[in-house]
Amino acid sequence: MVAAPAERLEGRIEFRNLDFSFGAVQTLKNINVTVECGTTLAIVGPVGCGKSALVSLLPRLYDPPRGTVFIDGRDVRSIPLATLRGSIGFAPQDAVLFSDTIANNIAFGLPGASEELVRAAAEQVRLADEIATFPQGYQQIVGERGVTLSGGQKQRATIARALFLDPPILILDDVLSSVDTATEKHLLMSIKQAAVGRTCLIVSHRISTIQHANRIIVLDQGRIVESGTHDELLAKGGLYANMYERQLLAEELV
Repeated sequence: MVAAPAERLEGRIEFRNLDFSFGAVQTLKNINVTVECGTTLAIVGPVGCGKSALVSLLPRLYDPPRGTVFIDGRDVRSIPLATLRGSIGFAPQDAVLFSDTIANNIAFGLPGASEELVRAAAEQVRLADEIATFPQGYQQIVGERGVTLSGGQKQRATIARALFLDPPILILDDVLSSVDTATEKHLLMSIKQAAVGRTCLIVSHRISTIQHANRIIVLDQGRIVESGTHDELLAKGGLYANMYERQLLAEELV
């Protein structure tokens, strides 16, 4: 069995009056939002609006200013990194896999994890049946950057890795950006299943990915310009509604 982190966070997230800059460039401005335990927050907006920067502050891939980002009421900068990152499953937009077995890629950093646990994570993202067709199953070498896998398989393996320790917080950073429509449908089912019982932050430019979220915030030029459910935001007729209409039209033209 894989040992759980010594301390386990519950997963209530708060951004309080957050301003964040990369050097001289202010990326996020006056962000205020709370995500209750077990709920899903979706983050959408134009390219370069600060979506990825926002979620990267939670596991401290970048350090936020003190007193601006909290989990369970604690400033993330006061939480030991092992506890913080051991409680967050993070799947980035670019699927990073290594020239190793599919099992070791899913259980990255925890060599010797049982195949049973690895299979459980693969089943959550509907990848287990495909792994069963590999000549060497979970011991199949996937090649550098997962070259032997399809785009959808690589992305699901990355999500399976994020789920491996059964984290209370799950962050999915635009994980559907490079997959086709058919793969997207499979991944959407996986994401909905994976989000159950967790605090989940989903970054996406595709509205179809995040319609089910408990709350959606729309970023533009680093600020929250709209907030609500999918239906509420459509009724407002603002940026979100315009994005949705454009995406529907694009799908009709395919």
